[in-house]
Amino acid sequence: MNTPPRTSRQLLLATLSAIAIAAVVLVCVVLPAEYGIDPLRSGELLGLGPLAQAKRVQEANARTEGSIMHAHPRKPRTVRIEINVKPREELEYKAKLAAGEPLLYSWTTQGPGSVYYEFHGEPTEGEWPKDYFRSYETVESSQTAHGSFVAPFTGMHGWYWRNLSDEPLTLVLEVSGYFTKLGRIEGPATL
Repeated sequence: MNTPPRTSRQLLLATLSAIAIAAVVLVCVVLPAEYGIDPLRSGELLGLGPLAQAKRVQEANARTEGSIMHAHPRKPRTVRIEINVKPREELEYKAKLAAGEPLLYSWTTQGPGSVYYEFHGEPTEGEWPKDYFRSYETVESSQTAHGSFVAPFTGMHGWYWRNLSDEPLTLVLEVSGYFTKLGRIEGPATL
C-alpha cells in the first residue's frame, strides 16, 4: 500500500494539532498533577490534586531532611553578660559556631537611648574571598532584639552595637547554643 507524500499544508495541520493536544494535556493534566495549578478545574475533576500535594510534601521533607534534629555529645551553653557601653561607643560580641549549629539570643538595653546594631558573621574555615562577611540583620535604632540563628558556615557570628546616645547604657546579652567561644572582639569595630 503506497501512501502519497504529505503536502506542506497537511504537515502544518498535523504539527498544529500535535501542539494543541500537548497544550491541552499540559493545562488539564500536567500542571494540576505536578504543580497544583488548575486553571480549568480539570485536575479537580480527574482527582489529580492529591498528587500535587503529595509532591509538595515530599519536596519539603527532602529540603529539611537531616536538618530537623541534631544530636550532640555535649550540652548547649547558656551565657548571660552585662556590658557597660559608654556614650557613642562601638563594640562587637561574637560566638564561634560550626556550620549548621543553632544559636538562640536575646539582648536588651538598660538606660536611656538606643543602639544601632548589625548581626553578621565571618568564616574561619574554608576558601572565602578576603575580608568576606555576611550581614544577617541591620537595624538603625533599637533597644532590644530576640532571635534564633543557624550558622550557614563555620565562623564567628555575632553583634556590632553603637550607642546612639550621649548617655552610658548597659546591654544585657543572653545566648544559648552550641558555640565554642563567646566574647568581645577587641580593637576598633569596623563596619
